Amino acid sequence: MSDPRPGRVAIVTDSTSDVPADEAARLGVTIIPAVLVVDGKTYLDGQDFSRTQLYRQMASLDGLPTTAVPSPGSFIQAYEQLLQAGASSILSIHLAERLSGMIQTASQAAGEFDGRVEVVDSGQVSLGLGFQVLEAAAAALAGAPLGIVRQVARAARENVRLIAMLNTLEFVRRSGRVSWLRASLGEMLNFKQLVEVVDGTIERLDRVRTRPRALQALRALAAGWGPLGRLAVLHTAVAEEAAALGEELRHLATRPPLVVEVTTIIGAHVGPESIGLVGLLA
Repeated sequence: MSDPRPGRVAIVTDSTSDVPADEAARLGVTIIPAVLVVDGKTYLDGQDFSRTQLYRQMASLDGLPTTAVPSPGSFIQAYEQLLQAGASSILSIHLAERLSGMIQTASQAAGEFDGRVEVVDSGQVSLGLGFQVLEAAAAALAGAPLGIVRQVARAARENVRLIAMLNTLEFVRRSGRVSWLRASLGEMLNFKQLVEVVDGTIERLDRVRTRPRALQALRALAAGWGPLGRLAVLHTAVAEEAAALGEELRHLATRPPLVVEVTTIIGAHVGPESIGLVGLLA
């Protein structure tokens, strides 16, 4: 739990934002962990079951890992502590409502605080959400009022882009999170699917037969975004490949790219060896 400066807007998000711990601490962001269920056991995302551990074990697990939203009590406790510590108000920014019940649960909890807590649907996942959080938190730390912090978050939502290569469609097919996926097992084994997250919807971009061609397609798409203020490379258990891609693309953004192994909550649905790019337009 982060301690806000008295009178400032506090920023809350959930662990699906993939905001690095050091950045969260520096900017005073409070992160509520989502819930992961593996072989019938419940874990807090990022605390009880490491990301690398999950991705290395997914192929051998008895069943597909499942995910759950934190309880309303988790949100209420976080909001209470921040307000009691002196926050003037709270902006709570979360995983896309179309993909999760996170917004509904956070809104239920916010209703206990007489308008002092405002919940925002990011329309995004991972650092597509996280970049909105970082921009809003920087404005809040600078002393901006709630209205300005909200505008900063909204502008970041409009300017964020997220694309990814799914190494296999098996995990997302089993998760049931996309309506367009009707591929046969043979198709899923023979192609790499490129996707984009837009307004909380996972949309198809292209289907490529080989991994090198899929990565080249990601590079070309990112280059077409134009100048970037922020860039991140997302991955599930392909750290070296992600780091190399980040070095290749670092010229696209004004800041060094973040390389992040994505939260288990997202990884449980996309599977191991996937890779993605998030950009925030300058």
